Amino acid sequence: MKKVFKELLQSRAVIYVIAFLMKIWISFVVLSCRKTVIGKEHAEAMRNAEDSYIKAMWHRNTLMAPLSMLKKKSYASLITPHKDGELAVAYAILAGCKVIRGSGTGSSHDKKPKNKKGAVAFRTLLRYLNNGTCGFINADIPPGPKFECGRGIIAIARLSQKPIMPTVIRTQNEAYIKKSWDQFIIHKPFGKLVIAYGKPIYVPKDADDEMIETYRLKLEKNLNELHEKAENLLKV
Repeated sequence: MKKVFKELLQSRAVIYVIAFLMKIWISFVVLSCRKTVIGKEHAEAMRNAEDSYIKAMWHRNTLMAPLSMLKKKSYASLITPHKDGELAVAYAILAGCKVIRGSGTGSSHDKKPKNKKGAVAFRTLLRYLNNGTCGFINADIPPGPKFECGRGIIAIARLSQKPIMPTVIRTQNEAYIKKSWDQFIIHKPFGKLVIAYGKPIYVPKDADDEMIETYRLKLEKNLNELHEKAENLLKV
């Protein structure tokens, strides 16, 4: 059965059908939940700005990413070039995102990573950002650890001079893929839904390695604090 499932996922048509069903499921979740927005002023500031920005989320939260895409903005999403990323590509395209294949490698990788096309993806995303397209980046990088922000997103913000807006979406009813490195969240319908936008983070153009590390930790802290705020609201 497992072999049959893997073979089915080699079919582009099957992948797009699954991605379409995922999109319908998330739409149902959103329609069935009572929504609360935190940091709406930050989202409005980014939406009304003529320039682009960088949306940052934890990898486990990406299923809900389309819900946090601001009106009047276009997005380009970084997605792993690995074959496991084909479903994410289809899902991103159906959500209206441009797709850039490439990623970095998380610090828990104990072997020399295969070519993940990180440098090429980096340059492509910079071009999109400079041309007015917003970037969507998962702050933590496979294979983890989860909740550890990579340095790449800070470097992109420094070079592009575009702000990073931490973003979190949580629902009252959630399931987790416990065997995945990030314990990926599967959102369920009904109950409450919280969207949390953090204050945009601007990285100075002259930031050195020490400052980049400082901003990396700041983004990491902000994302975790937003998750905690969202979880607390869901308990009320």
